Amino acid sequence: MTPRSQQPSASLAIVLVVIGLVALLINLLAAAPINQGPLSVVLAPIQQALTSAGRFIGDFFRSLGEVAALRERADALQRQVNDLNAEVTRLREFQAEAQQYRELLRFAQDNPSYTLIGADVIGFNDATLCKNFSPRGTSAGVCANVIASESSPFLRYLTLNVGERDGVRVGMPVVSGGGALVGRVGKVSYATAQVQLITDPASFINVRLVKSRATGTVSGSEEGILRLENVLQTEPLEVGDQIVTSGLGGLLPASLPVGVVEAIVSSDVEAQRTAIVRPAAALNRLERVLVVDWASPLQITPQPTPVIVSPVR
Repeated sequence: MTPRSQQPSASLAIVLVVIGLVALLINLLAAAPINQGPLSVVLAPIQQALTSAGRFIGDFFRSLGEVAALRERADALQRQVNDLNAEVTRLREFQAEAQQYRELLRFAQDNPSYTLIGADVIGFNDATLCKNFSPRGTSAGVCANVIASESSPFLRYLTLNVGERDGVRVGMPVVSGGGALVGRVGKVSYATAQVQLITDPASFINVRLVKSRATGTVSGSEEGILRLENVLQTEPLEVGDQIVTSGLGGLLPASLPVGVVEAIVSSDVEAQRTAIVRPAAALNRLERVLVVDWASPLQITPQPTPVIVSPVR
């Protein structure tokens, strides 16, 4: 007994054979000259019908071939489109990387007195986001880059692929494109360094308002929010004011962008003004940074004044 799976194939083969025989018969009849004799009146319409049927069948098989060719062409074009999309993605990635390098290079050109160490961000940690970490949780993408073997006293820090071998020291400022302050190096090993972000609760920065020249401090918080504090009530303060490092205290160089005033939260009756600050650096999207080898005035040991002893006469 023939299996059921082979019955459709056998039926298809019979149909194709019948169609082929009919097509052959049509071609023979269509080629026969019947325009003479008494039967021409009867056979002429039949021959015309068979000729039309022959053309239809020929066009049908020709259309099947064209459809197969078109399908193959469409598949080839789709493969080309996929390759072009992949190339566009690579070019966009290259363009984004080139833009980052241009911004870092511009900062280096604007500050020729600084010795700069380029670094890639290889880890990001935000303890408040990773506190309830689970592989299926929403924080998986944030915590996936953290080097688990490292421990740090910071709630928020970056891990860089440079360390003591590259001349990195504790306290060095770290900036992103455009010179925006990211934080300061808080811990250094031979090959890596941990950077305390400016949003860390233990971070305090002496700053200056660009417009009014008023001074204050910017500190982090457990919520990851930057707060501007210690600005006198008599000093003007507006949303949109730019904030830079003041250089006071000698821990950071002056004029590094810190952020922009986003909202004023203090009242007019308070002695000092307080505001929420939006960081100038995109701290959650950092890929490449510069470690600034900056010699603080407090680190420079003054040379002793030479004493000139007059000879005894």
